[in-house]
Amino acid sequence: MVVKSLLRRKARTLLTLFGIAIGVAAIVALGALSNGLVAGYGSLSGGSGADLMVAQEDAVDIVFSAVDEEVGAALEALPGVEQVAGMVYTLASTDGVPYFIVFGYESDRFAIQHFKIVEGEGLEAGSGRQKGRSLLMGRAAADNLEKGVGDTFRLYESVYRIAGIYETGEPIEDGAAVVLLDDAQALAGRPRQVNVYLIKLEDIADAERVRQRIEQRFADLTVTTSSDFVQQQDMLAYMQGFTWGISLLAVVIGGVGVMNTMLMSVFERTHEFGALRALGWRRRRVLGMVLSESLALSGLGGAIGVGVGTAAVWALQSVPAVSGFLIGSFSPALFAQGIGVALILGWVGGAYPAWRASRMTPAEAMRAEGGASPHASQPRAGGSLLRSVLRQPTRALLTVIGVGVAIMAIVSLGALSDGFIAEITDLASMGGAHLVGMEADASMDLSKIDEGIVRRISALPGVQAAEGFLTGYASLGDLPFFVVFGYHPRGRALDDFQIVEGETLTANRQIVLGRVAADNLDKEIGETLRVFDTSFRIVGIYETGVPFEDGGGMVSLRDAQSLFGQPHKISFLSIWLADPNRAGEVRDEVETRFPEVALSLTSDFAEDVTDIQAMQASTWAISLLALLVGGAGMTNTMVMSVFERTREIGVLRALGWRKGRVLWMIMRESVALSLLGGTAGFVTGAAISALLNTIPLMAGFVQTRLSLSLVLQSFATALSLGVVGGLYPAWRATRLQPVEALRYE
Repeated sequence: MVVKSLLRRKARTLLTLFGIAIGVAAIVALGALSNGLVAGYGSLSGGSGADLMVAQEDAVDIVFSAVDEEVGAALEALPGVEQVAGMVYTLASTDGVPYFIVFGYESDRFAIQHFKIVEGEGLEAGSGRQKGRSLLMGRAAADNLEKGVGDTFRLYESVYRIAGIYETGEPIEDGAAVVLLDDAQALAGRPRQVNVYLIKLEDIADAERVRQRIEQRFADLTVTTSSDFVQQQDMLAYMQGFTWGISLLAVVIGGVGVMNTMLMSVFERTHEFGALRALGWRRRRVLGMVLSESLALSGLGGAIGVGVGTAAVWALQSVPAVSGFLIGSFSPALFAQGIGVALILGWVGGAYPAWRASRMTPAEAMRAEGGASPHASQPRAGGSLLRSVLRQPTRALLTVIGVGVAIMAIVSLGALSDGFIAEITDLASMGGAHLVGMEADASMDLSKIDEGIVRRISALPGVQAAEGFLTGYASLGDLPFFVVFGYHPRGRALDDFQIVEGETLTANRQIVLGRVAADNLDKEIGETLRVFDTSFRIVGIYETGVPFEDGGGMVSLRDAQSLFGQPHKISFLSIWLADPNRAGEVRDEVETRFPEVALSLTSDFAEDVTDIQAMQASTWAISLLALLVGGAGMTNTMVMSVFERTREIGVLRALGWRKGRVLWMIMRESVALSLLGGTAGFVTGAAISALLNTIPLMAGFVQTRLSLSLVLQSFATALSLGVVGGLYPAWRATRLQPVEALRYE
């Protein structure tokens, strides 16, 4: 009976399956990617055979950690330490792959030994001088990039020869490359520094004693066991939280779809329930039947979703541009979680419809007119738009919620994205610069340019001045991201930092805090602030109106370079021109002379950055997910509307209504419902955006921004949902013949 009931309305069942499957697919895919990232970070420690890992304390992520090479020798001299190996972990750009993972190891240390060479040869110390730069490439990376032993491979502007192909069994490593430590330091712009030291102990029982000794001797370092390393990475926790948030979004929309479908099933089977109750079925039996149908529908949708999510991850891993860092890790627990969520959706989504069905009395159910709720009003044929939309108020409400959640996601995520882009644009235009630049093809967080290049650019014809500044991140107290800006104390860019208390930056070991940072850290002028192992005296408080800046602090460029292990490096450069109309010519000349630099007009900088493009792509992907599920719900609703009004449509056709008029009637109802949901979603999304702006931690990082284009986009999307969702039901309505429709039960 359950299967027969589900097949009663094949279109409705398929649409509901689609909605559930998309939600579960999102859970499985995002969960696999999150698990893959965790497993990948675990492999950085456990795979090498290290017992302890030493990194910079308060570093936001291992990629930002900087430990001096001198520390390695001191660590190896400690009692109980067998061997110490330095590791550099960074991202580099190559053809078609903006984020390619590169590891740097010493060729004669234990940490590189787990990279098993399956083709070619290993790395040898001194090969960079004798044979040119060489690297080892993971099997997965070699297959995706169609590279083999002896081929050349470009990382930024450096060309390497592939000496060998390795396998480790860890996806994050097999999708990367390994170079000698000094080559990796050059790529990362960290001469004589590593991201982490791996320690192999003589006796693992001495781990706690060695850990305490290291932390007592080096106050700026943190030591973890290999098994605990992943739990210490704050970035992973934030990404996992983001993953759960997106999964919850998909679940909410899917749950609304299940409830909508089961309510429609109950409404159209009112006579059936009345007959069953008259034949002696107890309420519990009716309730169980409806819940069984809901669980069967959700379970099947969950199984399909697991398959779709798995296929999506496999497809992503075959794309060279993202295969290196989007690593999927599947487990029975993850699949069980996907199916479990689907069944919970079925239980929750079917509970109210099942309760409603069980509460019907036989007499009430038998009196209800075909397919309608016994409590629903029956408007006359061709009635007003409002009466048609509210014919089934519960269904209308659920549809509005489904569309509203989709639009809410678009608005809130879009506001965050727009706010961040606006901040990056404001940051780029500081001091009225005409051009702004960074390392070509690099991530914003890892951009590095030699200061000497800035001086040479400032001497070019038409260039009035050129300055560089450096940015870095640290964790301070309860602030997960504290942005440090390093500027020349007398630079032009400081003109945009309005000092509201104290004085501006004049010397090293001084810091000027943004107003938001000062409030969040509860700091005042004259106090000291410790960043990593360096203490700074707070000499002033500034305001710029840019949350990214107001949530951070400004130090001298030399201090910033020392803090983040970037001697003589800058992250970004600003250029002022004698004639702004020659900006394009100057940009082309600079990029020709210095191919490692990419320049943009200040107004275009944010749109040209790879990180921003990736963020926008992610935002659109999440929005598309919400739209797919919301669109399925809209189509489902309108199909049900056509089914239950078959006889009404037959009457209208018999009275002379043309097909176009029937089509317009259905389409305008669909559009009305969608616009109503869009309005509710926009208001909710705007409220969430405003609420985020009141959270102190968010206020110091990014402020959401509702732009006119986002408003238009949200309502255009809602309108499109209504049109697309109503198109098939409207077409189906026009295909009904009057005689056939009037005979419909």
